[in-house]
Amino acid sequence: MGKYVMGIDVGTTGSKAMVIDLKGSIVGKGYREYKLNEPKPNWVEVGAKFLIDITFEAVRDAVSDSKVDPKEIESIGFSVNRSSFCLVDKDLNVIDDKMIIWLDSRAESIMEEINSKISPERRNEITGMPGYNIFAAAKYYWVKKNEPETYAKTKYFSSVDSLIMHAFGSDKFVAEISNGTVTGLMDVRTLDWSKELADALGFDLAKFPPLCKPAEVVGTIKADVAAKTGLAVGTKIVAGSGDQQLAAMGAGVIKDGAVSLTIGTFGLLAIGLAKPDFKALTGLMIPSSPTLGVFEVEGPQVSGATCYRWCRDTLCAEEVAEGEAKGIDPYVIMGEKYLDKSVPGSNGVLFYSALFGSGYPTWDTNATGMFLGLRNTHTKADMVRSVIEGITLEARHILESVLAAGVVMDDIITITGGVSKSKAWCQSIADIMGRKIRTLVISDAAVLGAAGLAAIGAGLYKDLGEFVGGMVQFGEIYEPIPKNVAIYDKCFAAYKAAYYGLKEKDVFSKLAELRPQ
Repeated sequence: MGKYVMGIDVGTTGSKAMVIDLKGSIVGKGYREYKLNEPKPNWVEVGAKFLIDITFEAVRDAVSDSKVDPKEIESIGFSVNRSSFCLVDKDLNVIDDKMIIWLDSRAESIMEEINSKISPERRNEITGMPGYNIFAAAKYYWVKKNEPETYAKTKYFSSVDSLIMHAFGSDKFVAEISNGTVTGLMDVRTLDWSKELADALGFDLAKFPPLCKPAEVVGTIKADVAAKTGLAVGTKIVAGSGDQQLAAMGAGVIKDGAVSLTIGTFGLLAIGLAKPDFKALTGLMIPSSPTLGVFEVEGPQVSGATCYRWCRDTLCAEEVAEGEAKGIDPYVIMGEKYLDKSVPGSNGVLFYSALFGSGYPTWDTNATGMFLGLRNTHTKADMVRSVIEGITLEARHILESVLAAGVVMDDIITITGGVSKSKAWCQSIADIMGRKIRTLVISDAAVLGAAGLAAIGAGLYKDLGEFVGGMVQFGEIYEPIPKNVAIYDKCFAAYKAAYYGLKEKDVFSKLAELRPQ
């Protein structure tokens, strides 16, 4: 029996793979970053073949880096970015070789039409997903309405997991259930595609793949994929889940009230909840966890840490070049040069983190990113620090709104994602939230969660409880600093006032009219 498992995370802007032992230690890893395509305003895509190839490369790098005999890697599991999809034809080839990414908001133009057919409130009640344009169901309708010839030749609407499992060698073309709950087309009570929604929107339900369960073995690696990835022939392919469900699982969120905060391309506050009141929690995302029928309440950030990547690419080209020359992550250089050179509150600079619009509780596609409070005395360090603070202030807005909705959560928040590698950012999270936080030894919790399902699927662990006890390791704890909490309380008041004041004056809509159409 193998000694290792592999978690593979097909994220929004990169694919990552890790070989992990059964005690939760990384023995090999690979990562390939990619840029998204924006062929038209508000359209966000990536090439499907490119996505598959880059994932194969990340896996090959991880196997090579591990130095282990590939035959000792018992199984692989997948974490995928959610509500992204492509269309496959009768031969299971991707039509037009494109994956439409969840950030895409092309469906905004037809939301009124969708709402006239079935209300957002009813969709939320059926699916546990808010009725907004980022969810795949709205873009499925856009395709049907605007590209009827493409819709006609579509055999399946394929989410990322279906495409990737098929590429790696699954025996059948299937979709994993818990990831499927984030499309906005699945009934959370039956955990199957919703006939009511399909009938209302005129979808042929046969165009949605058969379903499989998380941790289900769906196939084995064949010789062609082994040659591309370095994996051994016969390695078990195990169905995973959505990246945020797995990030929560990899952070130990498997019981009521446990809470994690992911600050990634898609930021998310996740709280375990066995029996949510879907009507009372309108506006929140409530997908099934990998324990089917046990849900998690999610307050999402649409822009999330994409804002910090934008900051890196737009404001810190010098640091990117320095990092490439020295073989150092440019974010590390940015932290040393800027985060620690400013102060909590960024000397009065405030960044509103909505480069792709805002998520819960405002759900505003037109909201934009902003620097506020700039004066001639401010420095680049103040601007860079204000970006990480703005992202975290949005997370606090989510936290307070979730609490106001009546959700009960533990006092300690577990942080996942690359942000946990920055001590300055971790301390600012504790200070802005006014709560104790803790990190993880494996900060890429979604990868760990995928590896955990791979282990369960291979029979190496019997359930999530055993996985958490055996593989999830907690790291450093940060306590909020009272004087910083007081500063950030003022920042948060300004943050909310900036959004709601501009919203009231219809500024965001006026700005939207100025953007290229």
